[in-house]
Amino acid sequence: MNNLTIEPLKGYGDIRFGMSVDEIVNIFGEPSNHEEMEPLAEGVENVSVLYDYDDEDFSLYFEGVSSYVVASISTRNEDAMLFGERIYDMSRNEIVDMMKENGYKEFEIEEQDGDTCIIYDELMLDFYFIDGELVDVVWGVIVDSKGNIIS
Repeated sequence: MNNLTIEPLKGYGDIRFGMSVDEIVNIFGEPSNHEEMEPLAEGVENVSVLYDYDDEDFSLYFEGVSSYVVASISTRNEDAMLFGERIYDMSRNEIVDMMKENGYKEFEIEEQDGDTCIIYDELMLDFYFIDGELVDVVWGVIVDSKGNIIS
C-alpha cells in the first residue's frame, strides 16, 4: 500500500470505513489471517471479524450482522502518517503535542504494567505504547447491524 495516511473517522490510505469485505479482498487479496471475534460490548448484536494483512502491517476489523464493513483499523507500519507526520518516529509527548496543534486537546491515558494507551475519544483514535515505544495505532467508527456508519 503506497498511501499510509491515517485519517481519523475516515480511513487509512485507500481503505475507507464502511468498505465491504469483498471490496477489501479485491484490493489487497486474502488476509494472512482472519478470525471471528467476540462482540466488543455486552448486548451488541454485531459480529466482529478480524483480517490481518501482516505484509502490509495493518489489521481491519469488520462489523455488522447482515453486512460486514470496515469499522476499525490498526497499523503497526513505521511509515504511517498522521497530520503529515511519521508517527512512529515520535515520542509519546510529541504525539500529544501534535494532536494539540491539530485541535485535539482532550485525551485520556490508561497505564498498566509499563504499557500506556493514549485515547482520543472524539476521534476514536488510540495510541498504544510499550516501555515508551509506540507499537500500535487503532482508530475506527461505530457501525450498526446493517453496516451503516453511525459516527
